[in-house]
Amino acid sequence: MHGNLGPIRSARIIRRDDTWTFAETEILRRHWPDVALLRKVLPHRTAGAMRFMAKKCGLIPDKVQNVWTGAQDKKLRQMAAAGDTRKQIAAELGLTVAQIDNRLLYRKINLARRPPKAIGDPLVDEVRRRAFDLKMTVVELDRSLGDRLVFQSAWKGRRIGLNHIHRAVKALGGVLKIEWIDE
Repeated sequence: MHGNLGPIRSARIIRRDDTWTFAETEILRRHWPDVALLRKVLPHRTAGAMRFMAKKCGLIPDKVQNVWTGAQDKKLRQMAAAGDTRKQIAAELGLTVAQIDNRLLYRKINLARRPPKAIGDPLVDEVRRRAFDLKMTVVELDRSLGDRLVFQSAWKGRRIGLNHIHRAVKALGGVLKIEWIDE
């Protein structure tokens, strides 16, 4: 045999028996939410193993499952069609936002689109509102105008150039017109 043997590394000693002793369980019960302290006291246990044992010991309560009723589904459909937010629906039904999200996905219910919020610039607000009325998203509007983030990145206090507004008005089938008021 010729050649070199690589460096010999010391292997971590792993217990073959992964059952919890009574003393370990008592330590876990005494210090449960403090995982950092438990990691120091029980260095051979992972955080996941500690969580699993805490669940078995009843230190972590079971998840509250919601069994959906027909009335809840009906209310969910009505509120989604009205354009309510997930947060509003969750508050109305007494559930979490995650439960509402999952049910919307499961039932393939889409929330109704809400009109864009006004940002204070009347020209930009009108362009965004017209795009909404034509069932066009702001992303699609920007893409149709040359793939720049003009109307997507519009917020209160940010000015948008008149050339962008003119191109958008033209693309949406409108006319930009100036009207003078004589006194």
